[in-house]
Amino acid sequence: MSQDFLDPEILTDFFVEAKEHLETIEPNLLELEKSPDNLGLLNEIFRPMHSLKGASGFLGLNKINGLAHKAENILDELRQGSMKVTSGIMDLILSATDALRTMVDNLETSGVEGDVDTAPIIARIEATLVGDMEAASVAPEPEPECAPVVEAEVVIEPEPVAEEPVEMVAEITFDPQPDPDFDATPYGLTTVGEGHLADFLEEAHEIVENLNRCLLSLEGEPDGSEELINDTFRYFHNLKGNSGIIGFKELNSLTHEAETLLNKVRKGEIASSQGLMDLLLASVDLIEALVGKVDVETNKVEPLDTSVMAQVLQRVTEDGDVLAVQGLFPGSKSALVTEEAAAPAAADASSDEDASVSAGDYDPEDVALFVQTINQQLESAAVALGLLRKDAGQTDIVDGLFRTFQTIQNSTGYMGLDEIKEYSSRTVGLIDQGRKTDMDFTLMLDILDQEFAILKDMILKALEMLTGSPAEDPTVNMGKPASIKTEKVAPKVEPAPAPAPVPEPPVQKAAAVSKPAPVAKPAPTSAPATKVPAGRKSGAVNPPPVRPKVSSTIRVDHHKLDHLMNVIGELIINRNRYAMLARALEEGQEEVHVVAQQLTETTYAMARISDDLQDTIMKVRMVPVQTVFSRFPRLVRDLSRKSGKQVELIMEGEETEFDKSVVEEIGDPLVHLVRNAVDHGLEDEAERVQLGKKPKGHVWLRAYHKGNSVAIEVEDDGRGMDPEKLKAVAIRKGVITPEEANVMDDREALDLIFAPGFSSAEKVTDISGRGVGMDVVKTNIKNLKGSVNTQSEVGKGTKLTLTLPLTLAIIDALMVQVAGDTFAIPLDAVSETTKIEVEKLSDVNNRKAVTLRGEVLGLVELAELLDLPQSMDDRDVLPMVVIQDNDRRLGLVVDRLLERQEIVIKPLGQYLNNFNLKGLSGATIMGDGSVVLILDPHEIYSISTQLGRKQEPLTVSGALTSTK
Repeated sequence: MSQDFLDPEILTDFFVEAKEHLETIEPNLLELEKSPDNLGLLNEIFRPMHSLKGASGFLGLNKINGLAHKAENILDELRQGSMKVTSGIMDLILSATDALRTMVDNLETSGVEGDVDTAPIIARIEATLVGDMEAASVAPEPEPECAPVVEAEVVIEPEPVAEEPVEMVAEITFDPQPDPDFDATPYGLTTVGEGHLADFLEEAHEIVENLNRCLLSLEGEPDGSEELINDTFRYFHNLKGNSGIIGFKELNSLTHEAETLLNKVRKGEIASSQGLMDLLLASVDLIEALVGKVDVETNKVEPLDTSVMAQVLQRVTEDGDVLAVQGLFPGSKSALVTEEAAAPAAADASSDEDASVSAGDYDPEDVALFVQTINQQLESAAVALGLLRKDAGQTDIVDGLFRTFQTIQNSTGYMGLDEIKEYSSRTVGLIDQGRKTDMDFTLMLDILDQEFAILKDMILKALEMLTGSPAEDPTVNMGKPASIKTEKVAPKVEPAPAPAPVPEPPVQKAAAVSKPAPVAKPAPTSAPATKVPAGRKSGAVNPPPVRPKVSSTIRVDHHKLDHLMNVIGELIINRNRYAMLARALEEGQEEVHVVAQQLTETTYAMARISDDLQDTIMKVRMVPVQTVFSRFPRLVRDLSRKSGKQVELIMEGEETEFDKSVVEEIGDPLVHLVRNAVDHGLEDEAERVQLGKKPKGHVWLRAYHKGNSVAIEVEDDGRGMDPEKLKAVAIRKGVITPEEANVMDDREALDLIFAPGFSSAEKVTDISGRGVGMDVVKTNIKNLKGSVNTQSEVGKGTKLTLTLPLTLAIIDALMVQVAGDTFAIPLDAVSETTKIEVEKLSDVNNRKAVTLRGEVLGLVELAELLDLPQSMDDRDVLPMVVIQDNDRRLGLVVDRLLERQEIVIKPLGQYLNNFNLKGLSGATIMGDGSVVLILDPHEIYSISTQLGRKQEPLTVSGALTSTK
């Protein structure tokens, strides 16, 4: 049955579901053959076959429905135990599955189920059902008669002409070339609804993460896990389907090739190997780069040329030999981005090569099916327009005409003929508008005739370009019998593959028909080409590095939303109570003291509700840090391969939850830390063995809750850092002076690694060691209101701890007063508050100190740090806040201790950033509208250690004036 008059959306869903059903059936059949008594497997096969039968029957696909119905019958007999599972029955069901798949594919590409002969299979099934096993076994005999036909078609290939040259071509000529006609111009994606594209991107990022995880797991299991292979296949399959729906051509074609290769691995036709994992991981990297090129705001994508990777995947799928393409694809993520970006486009493409290259993008089968489909649609459109000329009120004909032009739009879009697709989409919109209004459709026929004529000319020109031969108009002799028209369609399908076996035509024409042709011919001229080919037009050379788009959605447990609704309900009730109290005051119904008491109670209730609301919203924003950690197994694996070191990554606390805004920003700093741990931290294998360590180095990535904060640790068991060596390097590079180095303790020396331009690497590598990155880490963590703590022991390893707030929005703070101004200190950093008598102070290294519960605690006046008027000498008792920066403590002398408050953090803004505001992390707005600055405890501690060494004048007092 033709799909011309079926709803395209329903058909699309049918194709996806039918393929999923068939892909579920086949592996389960193979498993059932090994375990004939497994009733669970039989049910897993019966259900998708039953669903396929029902869906095809609903759509009127009688041929598919009939075969699926018979296959379901025999499966039902097996389920009930009336028949036993035998290899013969398995072969019979598998042949039915193959025929069903062929018909579904035909329906999707050409619009008809095709000439698949299902009668012999049905006859064998019926014979098996009645117990006539002889008839069932005799029936397959006609199949061998078809075998010579297939062989005859293969013999037509020019291979027998010269066996030796053919072998030489197989070895030498595989030199995948970038598409010279690749156009890097951004194009629009087809989306439904406002959030469709954002949903696609979020799911695509998840799939990329899952693909990396599965492939790395497969790499660790040489024999391969069947479940892992199936999971990987499904991820590629889902991404292929999703990209096809939105018209993302490059992603769709690349995932299709990867899926096809994985299918052969699933079937056991290609073995899982290290080389295969490298290839698939490189494909995933390219997929991630493609996804990163999508712009949600404009609904457009900036395409990348994936033709080289597609050719490599096709070659491995055909030959099963990964070694033959070794070196033709990048082995790591960094290499992929660099090589893809740096590879120049082929600039010597001749003008008459444009058409042939377009054809070379497709298999001959694709071209032939496209020609057949498009000719059918042109005929259908001509017939429909003729019928509407006689009677424009035939709504079914109008609907058919709408679907015909829609099929033309989809088919040309699939073939990459964007101009025709765009023009036909306008025609589709015109017809759709006409059929949905009450206007006389006769008024549109002249316009549609004109549109059809223009569209037909464009299509015929495209057909000539694709086939390399003149395209005949299928609508010229529409008045003749249908048999004549059928004869006209057939010759136009044949010329597409015909030139492929002929060696004489020039390269350009051969390329128009077959992909292998341009590979063989241009080999001598393109021999000097680089072995890592990737190409694009000159305008696309050296694109900026791809930064993954940040997901704007959060998945929330519905229980949290239910609780949120309950809290909102209480909030509304409390609001109504405020309104009643206000009305009572206005009308004098209650005495003032009674209303005041009720107002106080209502305010307490409001405080409770707002706390609950805040807590619930924070929980809704929480996401597990696993979303960030998932990228690091792949990163460490690539770094390990590149550096030649054995490295094992151990991740702990992946379920620890962060605020989503923190998770989005923490990825880049962690990448720098992990790269440095592998490159600088871990020794080479020989050095580790010499030191008595295990050859394999370890890197730990941990996350855990630490009070009201969250900590992330990056630790290695490598060489560690020598504080004295760090000081020497810093002096040599001019980061510090020898005098400053002399008064530095070990902890301050370790912090030198965060100085801009500082690097202790003995040699620069492409992994790290250029003196950039660690200062970026510190800056990013500071922007997140967090801190970095470094611990290292020479010969044992290094541990860096990032301490981050749970949320960037609301924090608990201790309010203090200094020189008449109020400041907020994050409560997480406050160890305790106390008051100290001045007479108990002592001088240690020209610094004030006090002994507090047996501990010598350094003191500094906060006013001195902030360049405000000081008053310590005028008082006998000093209010003090003891702050804690990791395991270091410092006493801050203030004028007055105020209350604890919950505050909302606000950024300082562009104007205030012009001041030298060290020690401040943001501001908050109080209930009376005044602005209060928030102190950064980590920077306060750092500034206090520099007092008396190299003091830069601070201008916080000027900033305070600006905020008032």
